[in-house]
Amino acid sequence: MIVFLAEQRRIVAKVDQLMALVDQLEAQLAASRATDKNLFEALVAELTCSS
Repeated sequence: MIVFLAEQRRIVAKVDQLMALVDQLEAQLAASRATDKNLFEALVAELTCSS
């Protein structure tokens, strides 16, 4: 199968776009996990300190 240069460039550009999206989603996931951890720790602290 012969893929012309213009098509190769289009494919590479699309892959680059998708990889940037993956990077963005990974960063959002890490931030969500950090928030989740902080909220969980605050909840545990609240439940164990208030009696």
